[in-house]
Amino acid sequence: MKREIVKLNNIDHADLRVITEYGKQWGDNQMTCLAYTIEMRQLQSTYPLLFQTVPDSDTLLPVALLGLAQGENLFLSESGWATDSIPLMMRKGPFFIAKEKQSNGELNSVIAIDETHPKLQKSEGEPLFLELGGHSDYLEKTIGILEQIESSHEHTAQFAQMLSTMNLVSPITFAITLGNGNAFSLDGFHGIDEEAVAQLGAQALGELHRHGFLTPLYMMIASQSQLSRLIALKSG
Repeated sequence: MKREIVKLNNIDHADLRVITEYGKQWGDNQMTCLAYTIEMRQLQSTYPLLFQTVPDSDTLLPVALLGLAQGENLFLSESGWATDSIPLMMRKGPFFIAKEKQSNGELNSVIAIDETHPKLQKSEGEPLFLELGGHSDYLEKTIGILEQIESSHEHTAQFAQMLSTMNLVSPITFAITLGNGNAFSLDGFHGIDEEAVAQLGAQALGELHRHGFLTPLYMMIASQSQLSRLIALKSG
């Protein structure tokens, strides 16, 4: 279904509610989601962090691997999300930060919403607005999540670009064997080239440090051990 992204307002969306649970029926059954540098320290202990090419582009961006097949999120259970650490992109629900052009030509950040999102309801869920039009506690919390995403968006893109420019990222294929013996290959991703990182000199390491890229780099490397968690979840 095509998204319908519109600016959120307390007139057209006064009676909208949002399902805060996680489940396939709410559109959470996705294999990957974007992962931002601001959250990698928390995510690395739960999810493999990899790079994936943006569709119709050569641009790489970091993602958290949630499943081992398209449309699969192994962290979903009957009671919701099975771990405490949930990526920002999954927590934000149907909301986005959009740019609106002002009369003076400047761009202003506004909260936007995907009106086709399955988590948007009118009879159940958390309200977006109070009776007199003010923001609900839920909406204020969501705005905080969006602000974290926006504050880290440029840093994350620059992180991926610098690592690619420095040839620290390379295609990666995982050989997966499930508990029942079924085996398959998982490809289409890039990972940190640990050998290339080990060969970096002081100047290159200093450059990465100045940009705040060393910590997310090492968090991505450390996260590779979490692939075994996904294999165990898929094996049942």
